[in-house]
Amino acid sequence: MAMHLANCLARPVMLIFGDDDFTSSDLIGSQSGYTHKKLMDNYIHSVLKVEDELKHNWVDSRLTMACREGFTLVYDEFNRSRPEVNNVLLSALEEKILTLPPTSHQPDYLQVNSQFRAIFTSNPEEYCGVHATQDALMDRLVTINMPEPDQLTQTEILAQKTGIGREDALFIVNLVKTFRLKTATEKTSGLRSCLMIAKVCASHDIVANSADADFRDICADVLLSRTSLPIDSSRAILWEILDNNLVESLSVVEEEEPSDDQASTSEPLTGNQSLKAIQSLLRTNLLKQKD
Repeated sequence: MAMHLANCLARPVMLIFGDDDFTSSDLIGSQSGYTHKKLMDNYIHSVLKVEDELKHNWVDSRLTMACREGFTLVYDEFNRSRPEVNNVLLSALEEKILTLPPTSHQPDYLQVNSQFRAIFTSNPEEYCGVHATQDALMDRLVTINMPEPDQLTQTEILAQKTGIGREDALFIVNLVKTFRLKTATEKTSGLRSCLMIAKVCASHDIVANSADADFRDICADVLLSRTSLPIDSSRAILWEILDNNLVESLSVVEEEEPSDDQASTSEPLTGNQSLKAIQSLLRTNLLKQKD
């Protein structure tokens, strides 16, 4: 979704993946290597003039390049980087100035291009390997919480990404949803599980049917390891769902398009309205690709 939004801005995209080993140099750049210049002037044979110069070479990293050229920065899972590393972003987002290490060959700061945009993505703080985000950075961001996509959106994603039929995609979505509800694993995303099952089915021409042995094996391989329950208990729940056709039939709710009067309002969007706008944009593009 972040890459899709970045592409909508029609600007070159710089992609950064958060990492616990990151330093500020990985964001703004560092000195790498040397340039050695030596000049010997002996034009007059009785006079020897020697100039010897040695200087560091500065190499921009992705953040500096994006700020200078006005690119769109996508910082994926930024909270995997330590908070003190992300402090370099504060002045870039607020004062539009990126502070650089002092050297004799470049200014101490960079004026951020007016076309620079930044999109940050993060996992919830209870995920392993993530850090709490500092308040100063959160104050400079517009935060949109993204819940699990609805049934229609997940079905379209599976159909577009894997090429399986929409009936099979809908069955897989409902199956994974039912299994997650019965095993109390609603806090984690089920979309990845759906994509895994759908991709294998599409690659090997397997029909999404509870009576198909291959399909049952695929579901077991993907789903059983994603719960905190013992394997035997998880398997029993999965077989019960498949054998007794307990897949929940979730109703598909079509969201009404806003009227022209509603669309022209000057009031700012709330968090939920922004989320619905993004979901509507993605769903519209998926339907256009389908047509």
